Amino acid sequence: MVKPSHPELERLQLAELLDFRPDLGVIRLHEQRVVILSAAAMGLLRKELIDTFGRDIARRLLMRFGYADGYHDAVNLRERFKWRDPLEGLGAGAILHTLEGIVRSEVIRLDRGEDGGVDAEFAWHDSYEAEQHVHHYGQSEDSVCWSLAGYASGYTSACLGQEVYFRETACAGQGAKGCTIIGRDAAAWGDDLPALRGDFQGSSLKDEIDRLQVAVHRRAQHLARRERQLDERERELDLLRDRINRHAESRKFVVRSPAMQEVLELAAQVAPLDTTVLVYGESGTGKEFVVRMIHEQSRRANGSFVSVNCAALTETLLESELFGHARGAFTGAVRDKPGLFEVASNGTLFLDEIGEVAPTIQAKLLRALQEREIRRVGAERTIKVNTRVVAATNRDLRAAVAAGTFREDLYFRLGAFIITIPPLRDRRADIPPMVHEFVRRAATRMGKDVRTVSAEAMTLLMRYSWPGNVRELENAIERAVILARGTSVTIRELPPELSESRSRTQPGDTLDLKEQEQRLIGKALERFNGNRKKAAEALNISPVTLWRKMKEYGLAT
Repeated sequence: MVKPSHPELERLQLAELLDFRPDLGVIRLHEQRVVILSAAAMGLLRKELIDTFGRDIARRLLMRFGYADGYHDAVNLRERFKWRDPLEGLGAGAILHTLEGIVRSEVIRLDRGEDGGVDAEFAWHDSYEAEQHVHHYGQSEDSVCWSLAGYASGYTSACLGQEVYFRETACAGQGAKGCTIIGRDAAAWGDDLPALRGDFQGSSLKDEIDRLQVAVHRRAQHLARRERQLDERERELDLLRDRINRHAESRKFVVRSPAMQEVLELAAQVAPLDTTVLVYGESGTGKEFVVRMIHEQSRRANGSFVSVNCAALTETLLESELFGHARGAFTGAVRDKPGLFEVASNGTLFLDEIGEVAPTIQAKLLRALQEREIRRVGAERTIKVNTRVVAATNRDLRAAVAAGTFREDLYFRLGAFIITIPPLRDRRADIPPMVHEFVRRAATRMGKDVRTVSAEAMTLLMRYSWPGNVRELENAIERAVILARGTSVTIRELPPELSESRSRTQPGDTLDLKEQEQRLIGKALERFNGNRKKAAEALNISPVTLWRKMKEYGLAT
């Protein structure tokens, strides 16, 4: 083991190498210009490298920086002191590091074998690099004195004239009391040598930076494409919503509830495609409106829209209606007749109440959907058709499949895209605007000056379960407008079943908080003839709160 002789003398000699020239703004160390930078500034530069290039590339950059710094210091000091033994220069390097304020370096072991091999160990105290890393990132899982390890490797390699690498085995940046570093000649590192060399080879590091730049560029291009796709998707959704609103407006179809908004968005999304659609919903929920919307928003909008109620025809008549018949197929068939599949070619065929179709016709429907061809009743040849089929039902077809009354393969063919329309009782937010629209339509049609619905009547309309859904509601309002004696629809004009429902459900019978609140607001408005200020005082709420509640329950006119 070799330790430097006369360390204090060497410290003094090294200190004398520093030449301060404040008048010129120059500091030199053995004719080599140096600069003084604060540890905080170096720490910020280090952080910028890590944040910009990532931890691994920043580590390699700083190790190469340290290697170059150490190599140049060793060459300059070697020329100055002409060491008899290169190992003396290693001790001087430890002293120089201390003088520069980078780290206090202590030689623990410094051996050189007869074969030229090197085995060294140093202890570092108060490493500025570990201090700055912990300041910016907290404790690390790995060693962080990268530039110092590079310095030791470059300095030692220059001193000994051979390839030597150092690696930290303990680091203050990891929470240790101090840092420990070991160094060996290239051969002694064995299988670890390629990795160590890779840290200091400029070409390898440059390649990694180039790859990183390429990756960043590709990532930027990907993000740009993704952003364009998102913008296009948002524009498509805006167009869909606009189409929904324009279609609903043109048909005077009132939609306010989120459930129905979702239904119409689904319809608008599937409309441009040629997918077979199955619309499910109770009678009177508006299935035909949704089906017509799908047709009118599709590429087949200029083609025919043909509908047939499958439950309204016998099996024989329905078969002839759908597929047509040849002359002489049966008594009275005096000429060839095209079926609705042919009539609706390049358009849309709406099969309403599809759940009522007989099994024999189900088989022919399945073939028509699968093969896009039909055969007229009594004919021998098949006819190609280009018809989009949209079906509707109020039956649970899955239950019908389980019961054996509906073909499973036809169900899956029809149910490629299912839209379920919720009943009116599950979307009560649609009731108030529908009521006002139906009142306006009926009053215009009948030439009556009926403009509003009383608060108590609206409460009753909101509370009723509407088994007949929208169709029943429209009929009830039409009846009320016919009977109305003034400008407002009251409870007296509503159908008897609504009043009977009210009598069956007394105020004290329900625990539904919203129903109770709606009833009380309606009663207060009724008592004070619509005076919101007095009604709010009676309810012990502010007029603003009352107005908000009235809008929520459809009591605002």
